[in-house]
Amino acid sequence: MNASSPDFRENISCLGSNNTDHFKRLVYPAAYIFIFVLGLAGHSLSICVFFSQWRTQKSLTPVSLLMVNLLVSDLMLVCSLPFRITYYVLNSQWLFGQVACRLILYVFYLNMYSSVYFLVALNILRYLALARPYLYIRIQTHYVTGILCGLIWVLMGLACSPLMFSKKSDDKDSSRCLDLAVNNVDQLLLINNVTFPVGFVVPLVVILFCSVFVAKNLLRPSPALGRTRPCRKKACALVIISLGIFLVCFLPYHIVRTIFLSAEKQVKMNRYGDSCDFILVVRRAAVVAHCLCTANSCLDPILFFFVGENSRSFFSKWTGGRKNSAFAAGRNPEQEELQILQK
Repeated sequence: MNASSPDFRENISCLGSNNTDHFKRLVYPAAYIFIFVLGLAGHSLSICVFFSQWRTQKSLTPVSLLMVNLLVSDLMLVCSLPFRITYYVLNSQWLFGQVACRLILYVFYLNMYSSVYFLVALNILRYLALARPYLYIRIQTHYVTGILCGLIWVLMGLACSPLMFSKKSDDKDSSRCLDLAVNNVDQLLLINNVTFPVGFVVPLVVILFCSVFVAKNLLRPSPALGRTRPCRKKACALVIISLGIFLVCFLPYHIVRTIFLSAEKQVKMNRYGDSCDFILVVRRAAVVAHCLCTANSCLDPILFFFVGENSRSFFSKWTGGRKNSAFAAGRNPEQEELQILQK
């Protein structure tokens, strides 16, 4: 191809990263600051709720234990956002070294996939509480939830570990970070082909199955009242929130990421059939999808509030409302939780 031809110049334009740098500098800092503030505030309240529960009960129910692990995962991501904000505010200049660069990227993927599987575990617990209540009770007495949380952390940590050793930028300048390395597209596309079904499709199928089953049972008319009880509608909202977080945060990211990496591979091989405008649209869509995925860390506190009665009784106490009598009456918290999940 002639170096002076229009097609060659268009290819060079698409290969460069400068055509999306300005868009990144506009979107990423604003989105990250918003997510950081909301995430820090929401998780601070969540910590107070769980600390209050631990102080009064000296133990955590399986659902609460899963939520604590989800809280830890979210806080890791929220605490990494100031580094990302600094990078884009300083016009893509990384000041913290390459080890920190790899660690920040690792934390993002660790949070995403651990959050996905913690949400899956929450939905499975909700399913067991309705379909297999006796199995649900046995699970609580054999530390299964604690082992499950440990397995999720270990497996997701190992699955994301290759990102600690992959190249993050084509520039030899160590001041660059968080940018796609063109020479690394093939490796990332291979990783995506594995993580897409395992980290997204399978969890989505499980969550959809559990959500449909739970919603069907929660919306079933009560034999005593002849209609759906208000508490069942409120419990059904929990299904909608967890499924909504999954679809809003993780669905767009995985779809756009697959399209983005495929498009970048075509750019690398100089044989993409679409115009340069299409490449630019895909790159900007990837920025938006990344922000939506990161937003899961500030949306999870909404789930914290609606799971169980602990958070509602906590806020009722501090707002002067009538304290929930579920635990005041000395009932087993696990038994009470099962009743709440079955409502």
